[in-house]
Amino acid sequence: MAGRLVAWTERALHKWTLTVTAPFRKPRPTDPVWLTEKIWGEIEKTQTDAFLAAFSPRLRIERWGSTLRALASQPDSIPADPSLASPPPGFSWKAERVIWQVEGENAAVHMLGSGWETEVKELGLSYGIDLTPGTPPGLFPDQRENRITLRSLRPKSLLNLFAHTCAFGALAASGGAATLNIDSSARALARGKENYARNRLEGSNHRFWTEDVRKVLPRLIRRGETFDAVILDPPTFAHGGKGRAFRIGHELEPLLVSCLTLTSLRGALLLSINESRTEGSRLTSTVRDILAREQIRARVEPGRRPPEVPADRMPSTLWIFRED
Repeated sequence: MAGRLVAWTERALHKWTLTVTAPFRKPRPTDPVWLTEKIWGEIEKTQTDAFLAAFSPRLRIERWGSTLRALASQPDSIPADPSLASPPPGFSWKAERVIWQVEGENAAVHMLGSGWETEVKELGLSYGIDLTPGTPPGLFPDQRENRITLRSLRPKSLLNLFAHTCAFGALAASGGAATLNIDSSARALARGKENYARNRLEGSNHRFWTEDVRKVLPRLIRRGETFDAVILDPPTFAHGGKGRAFRIGHELEPLLVSCLTLTSLRGALLLSINESRTEGSRLTSTVRDILAREQIRARVEPGRRPPEVPADRMPSTLWIFRED
């Protein structure tokens, strides 16, 4: 009897072990969903070759000119796999260079080609791109549709805050606007100047200031400067001088009030917040409260998202149009 009980218990334990361990097997990686050739071609018709080419929750494939860069998300990142970084069979476009990188790591693998730098086009303008791991590429393609909106406004002057490599500035300058680009990073602004030079946009009506935006805005207000368009695209967090670390949760309202003061009547302000807790509806509510409190008449419209960018990968963006 005891022997039969032991045998039954062992069979039951074996069956239970198989049952509970099966769900914990490592799942197969999800293949990224590639753009259709139709959408790919529609983007290229805008003289653009920098965009999100394929996406899954664990892997995104970016096109940078003739280069594809695969970015695997952490934790439990997908190992380098050439088949996942290749366009579907029959796709007419072929990459000259393919890079595989895990997000947050300062190393990457060349699956095809070599080198890190390239040049891309967006809306007919050229931008230098650096894909060295740990270095920002130099362009945010998810803002392409907002740059199209800016171009349609045809501003005569632009204030570009947290300008990075000055893509918004270059776009406005290409339409004849005088531009002021401000960023605390001298390296980013140097790349911005190079982008202006690539597009033959040099001239005394384009300014590049390496300064803390928070310190510059009061000076501009005292001088009575106003701009037809203002771009406010602050970081979520940035280190500053002693006691001057930047945190968007504390800085947004004073920044926005100052920027509205610097936006001319009938001018436009683009607000972009890349912070996971700031959803579009919440940001809209915050902005409307600030406008009411400051007694500023303005129309608020949501920013635009490129068709290839998933909604949850897009910053929260709003256009604020000042009214008389």
